[in-house]
This record gives sequence, C-alpha cells and structure tokens, in this order.
Amino acid sequence: MKMKPNHNISLFVLLLFITTSVSAQQVIPLPTDRGDNLSVFLDNIQFTSITQTNSYGLQFRFVVMGGKLPRQERILIRPQLTQGDSIAAFPPVEINGQWVYYHQVRSGIEPTGLHYRAKDAATHQQYSGVVAAANWMQKASLSFSIERVNACGDMLSSSPYFYRAPTPEFHTYREDDVRHEEVMHLQGRSYVSFPLGSVEVVTNFGNNQSELARLCHTIDSVSKDSDVDILSIRVTGYASPEGSFVKNDQIASRRTSSLTRYIIDATNISSELFQTAHVAEDWEGLRTFVDSTAMLANRKALLQIIDSDRDPDDKLTYIQKRFPGDYAKLKDFAFPLLRHTDYQIDYIQKNVTRSLGKLHTDTIYRLHADTLATGTLTEVTPEPYRTYRPLLAIKTNLLYDVLLAPNIEVEVPFGRDRRWSVMAEYTNPWWRWKNLDFSYEIQEGGLEVRRWLLPRCNEARPWLSGLFAGVYGAIAKYDIENDGTGDQGDVWSVGATCGYSLPIGRYWNLELSGSVGFVSGERRHYNAEFESTHLIYKYTKNLSYFGPTKLKVSLVWIIPSKKKKNM
Repeated sequence: MKMKPNHNISLFVLLLFITTSVSAQQVIPLPTDRGDNLSVFLDNIQFTSITQTNSYGLQFRFVVMGGKLPRQERILIRPQLTQGDSIAAFPPVEINGQWVYYHQVRSGIEPTGLHYRAKDAATHQQYSGVVAAANWMQKASLSFSIERVNACGDMLSSSPYFYRAPTPEFHTYREDDVRHEEVMHLQGRSYVSFPLGSVEVVTNFGNNQSELARLCHTIDSVSKDSDVDILSIRVTGYASPEGSFVKNDQIASRRTSSLTRYIIDATNISSELFQTAHVAEDWEGLRTFVDSTAMLANRKALLQIIDSDRDPDDKLTYIQKRFPGDYAKLKDFAFPLLRHTDYQIDYIQKNVTRSLGKLHTDTIYRLHADTLATGTLTEVTPEPYRTYRPLLAIKTNLLYDVLLAPNIEVEVPFGRDRRWSVMAEYTNPWWRWKNLDFSYEIQEGGLEVRRWLLPRCNEARPWLSGLFAGVYGAIAKYDIENDGTGDQGDVWSVGATCGYSLPIGRYWNLELSGSVGFVSGERRHYNAEFESTHLIYKYTKNLSYFGPTKLKVSLVWIIPSKKKKNM
C-alpha cells in the first residue's frame, strides 16, 4: 500500500538542512599507524524531500586525499539520519584498495564500491542515495561515519562527523499577527569550471552540466513561487591564488559576469535583481582547508604564511619554494575548491496567514531556512565497470625474451575460489648463425600444478594473484654450437616452484618466480665439420644436477570467460 507523503516531515527536514547544504565543507582525517595522512573531504551536501516516493534524497561530493590507499583496505562513508535509538542509514560509499577492487572484478561479482584511488588523485566523486521517510525524522540529525577497514572488514579507524544537529527555535505570535511579510535568505555555492584562460561558461566542460542545472533550479524554484517576491540575487565569484593577483582579479570579475549572464538567460529573471561581486583570491578558504586537513606536513608553518602581511603573490611563491611537497597537494586538492561561486537570494515570503487566538506557538522548528528548493536531486550516473571470471592466463617470461628465447605459458585456474591452477609452458629458441659459426637451439616443454596461498580473507587477493607454490615436470632437448664444437642432448627435470603474482591492471599481472629441482639426462660433445653438416661425437656423459632450475619475470595477460558490464 502506497503511503501518503507527510508534508510536515518534508518541511521540517528542509528547514533543518537546506540552508547550508551547498556550501558545507569538511575534511575528516583517518588516522592509523601507517602515516599516510588519508583524509576524506565532503562538500556540496544536499538533502531534499522526494514526495513522489515518500522518501528523502541525499547528495554530496567527496574525494579521498593524502597518501595512496593500501591495496588491501577500504574506506567506507556511511551517511545516516539519527534520533535517539532510531537510525535510517543511506547506502554507504565504499572506496576500495587496489587488490580489493581487482578481487571483485575478477570474481565475477558486482563491485560494491568505487575503483581504488591512486596516490594524489584529486578527482571528486558524486554520491546520491535515498531513504524512506518516517515520522521520527522530524527530530533527526544527519551524520557521517567515515571508517577505514581492512579487506576482512576489521575496523582500523573511525571518524564520526555530525553535519547538522537540530537546534529548535519556536516562533510565538499574538492574534493580531495575522498577515505579515518576512524577509528570508537562500545561500548556496556552485563549482562551475572554466577552461584554462577562458572566462565564458562552457556547459559541457567538467561537471558543469550538473552544477549549472542545480544552480539554475534553485534560483528558478524561488522565482516561480507565487508567494515570493525576490528582492535581490547576489552572485560572488572566487578565484584560487594561482597566478598573479592582478590577473586573478580580472579573471574572477569576468567569470562572475559571464556566469551571471548565463543565469539570467537560463531563468528569465530580470537582470535588475542581480548584484555581482568577486574575490580575486580566496585566501580565507585556503586557510580553512589547511587548518582542517591532516595531509600537509607543515600545516602550522603554512597557516603562519597565510596569516602574514606578505603580498599575496609573495605568499604563494614562498610556499612553493619552501614547501614544494605541500604546495603540490594544495594545487591538486585545495585550489580546485577555491574556484567557486557563492550566491544569496533575498526574498519576501508574503501573505503568511496565522490561526486566530490570544497566543500561538508554531508546532514546527523555524531555522530561518529556505523551504522552496524542493526539486529532485541531480541524477548521478554510476561509473561503468566490468566483471569477469578468469578463463586462462597467457604469459611470457621476459628474462627468456631478453635472451632471445621465445616462450609461452598458458595457465588455467580450477577448484573452489580458483585456489588451484595448472600451467603448460613451451620454450623454443631455434637459431643458427652460419656467418658466426654459432647455433642456439632448445626445445623445452613442461607442466606445473600450483596452489594459490590465500590470505585470511578472499577479498585481500584477486584471482590468479598473490603468493603461490607448485610442483613441475619438464623435458627438453638442446644443441648449442660455437666455433665448430658443441653439445647436444636430452634432459628431464622435476622440482618445486614458489612465486608471487602482482596485479598491475584489470587483465594484467607481473609474476616473479623461481624453481629448484633435479635435472637428469645426457650430454653429447661433438666437433662440427663441413659447415655443421657432419658431426663427429667425441664423448657422451650423463648429467645429474640438483639446485636452482628456473628464474622468471613474466608478463601475464588474463583472458576472461565472461563479462558483465554496468553502464
């Protein structure tokens, strides 16, 4: 049975969250003993009622900053609404380490999280989730739990972040307060990107399509409400400190004007309502970022430089020269966030009618927040992924290739969780250089059975990866001649192998292995005459050897048996 939307709940949650939704920013450190200074940056938090489905939608942007996420770890971002013992959890965000991610795509299961994050990758991701509405949410708080866990799910660290706790303020009025007009404000922040050196709005550049849609929808929802009169719309553009102050001042001014023209054209709002301003370099925003992050090695020194009376250009040059490592992180992570546009809509909500009575008190919270921008959230398209199960692996030993010994190996996994595999190998350098009076001819074939040594939980090892041990058997014949004398013979060998296969891509591994074993056969020594057309055998010896037999550095290509693609 479909539930009827509870508009009081919708109104309260919007009152509670939407005022600071667009501009909220938070850097949440994830300390461990590894010293990698991993942090999660959250911003553009948006929360809205979806009355068609009687649910609430949540969106925010995030990025993981600091060192490289270890390959056998995960970061979990868990947003939830809480009120007392009541909890409504939104779908979590899972950011996987390299091996955890490869385990999922190579096991044929749908990845539960995002691709692993490489070191210093500054790409922001967009989150979108919904939760069913309930009456207790009238007094709920939105919070985030940022967890760092290993592949087995063991907690390494956890950092809670309460985005906004309810702060009730009741409004009391008397019976003569029947009609009044109240000035309200809607503030927000947008990250519209511009191509390098350009001041014109490009709708298909970066994430502009969704940013512009969200910005225009918010302004449009106010302007089209019949109970609202807009007093003014103030648009303020900010630039990052990169480059000279004079140039940044010009760019910030022209980009603000360009974006304002775009908003006017897109919303058909009178240009007389708009006021524009600009900030050449957002040093205040930079200070907030530096003060709240754990990823910078010289945070206190950077704050002193930012707070100093130096010329803005001198500040940045000094930071770049004295702390080049921290400057590189600021350039990747902080500066993109400083190029933003803030807006404030001042409007009057008119013709507010109260019930008659001697003394009245509102039954809902009043936080002086906007209740008009209640449209749908921007749709977030998930990143495409492919999953598969390995059919076989084709390999070549790069050390043999360097020695001009063409070789190929084919490995087939089998058994539960692909914990076993069987490999066939063939090597066949068959060269003869008559002008050098030299021949190099070997034919070798063999089989090897391997056992992949799993860690404590499967998620820490992608299939056909990690540590392995095996036994092999091989036969070979050879003929090596130099300057008229040579040796040829037939041999066989058995032994044990140990190695390690390192994933370097979805379908690629780099494998290191060595073998020890017993070799037996014969060696026939000869002299070659008449351009090696006649061989005169001098003696024959039996071969018997125990020790190292193989050394491999192999490039591995994994062939999938089936794929699943999500778009």
